[in-house]
This record gives sequence, C-alpha cells and structure tokens, in this order.
Amino acid sequence: MDPNLSQLILAQLLDKRLVVLQRRLDSLPVELTEREASFAALQAEADEVAAERKASLARSHDLENQVGTRDERIAKLEKSALESTDPSAAQVARHEAESHRKANSDAQEEALELLERAEVLEQKHAEVFGKIEEMEEDLNAFRQNVEQDQQDLQKESEDLTARRASYIDKVPSPMLTVFETLSGKHPGKAVVPLKGDSCGGCGTRLVPNDRVRVQAAKALIRCPNCTRILVTLEMWAEASETVEG
Repeated sequence: MDPNLSQLILAQLLDKRLVVLQRRLDSLPVELTEREASFAALQAEADEVAAERKASLARSHDLENQVGTRDERIAKLEKSALESTDPSAAQVARHEAESHRKANSDAQEEALELLERAEVLEQKHAEVFGKIEEMEEDLNAFRQNVEQDQQDLQKESEDLTARRASYIDKVPSPMLTVFETLSGKHPGKAVVPLKGDSCGGCGTRLVPNDRVRVQAAKALIRCPNCTRILVTLEMWAEASETVEG
C-alpha cells in the first residue's frame, strides 16, 4: 500500500477545514461592517428626530412672536377705529384687525400642534438614544470578540496549514503536482473513495482491472472520466479518523 495516498487524503481533508476557517475569517469583517452600518443608521435617525424637534420648537417660537406683533397691531387698529371720525376708515381698521385675529388663531393652533409634535419627538429621541446606548455596548463587545476570533481562527489556520505541509512533505513531486492540479479543478474532491465499482466523484463504473488496482493501493489510479485520484473506502475512513482525532 502506497502511504502517499493516505497523505493526500489527509491533506485534502485539512483543505476542507481550511476553507471553512477562511470563510469564517472573511465573514467577520463583513458582519462587523453590517453592525456598524446599523449603528450609524440609528445615530442618523436620532439626529433627524432631534433636528425635527428643534425645527418644531423654533417654528412654534416664531409663530408666538408673530402673534405678539399682530396683537400690538390689533390694539392700534381697534384704538384707531374707536377714535376715528370717518366711518369708512373705522370699518377698514376693524376689518384689518379681524384679519389679524384670524391669522393669530391659526398661528396659535399651529404653534400648539408643533409643541405637541416636539413632545412626541422628545420621547422618540429618548427611545432611540436608549437603543443607541444598548447597540453601542453590543457593538464594542462584538468588536472585541471579532478581534479575538480573528486571532484564534488565524492561529488555527496556521496550525492546520503547517499540519498539511507535514502530510505532503515527502509525497513525490509528480504525484503532488497531480493532486494540487486536481484540487484546483475539484476543490476538496481531488481524491475520492471507490464506492462499490464506481468513482466516488462522478459515479463512473470502473472496469474490473482498474478496481483491482485501486484496491491494491500501490499506485496513483485515476478515474478514466473525471481524472480524480481513487482510493479504497478503508483508506478513506482511516484518514478521516486521523484528521478528526
């Protein structure tokens, strides 16, 4: 039995684990970016609420000032109407005063609505700000976890890579070249077990002579269809136990 075949299986099984580790490493910064984006969106919402509340209060204050100015004008018009000896001029003054009173009524109603709106916005801002504080705490904790996870995963990846190198260190160059080429073509499935009389990769049935050569495990035998390297189920199971152990 050629021990190099077992070494290739071991290397391939580690390759699968390395792929999973790399995916996790790649996903960490993506997940962090998504969380940071959600946090920024919540902050933006809080800023918008605060800005709207400020605008509502400013508009309400402006309306109150307008009411005060019109009240002064109304008082002058009413005085003018009372003191005027010209009925027509008195009527004009009263009409203008009434117009100002109507404008004041509308303004006071709008100002009241704005104050009520400002109160609602204040409560909403408090709620959003509470969520921001909670999310910020979670985000900071996640940042720390990401940093630690990256270190742990990187260390595990380096250990597995070194372990993989030890498996293929003494594999003959021609055999290793075939393995690496097939690994690029069939990631994680360059080496497959013979299942019954068929290739475990593509399902092609092997002729009896090829099946005997695979069972002998004395040389690198490849599927005539997909060109994958074929090994026995026993060899595959033994290598899997070694990696998992």
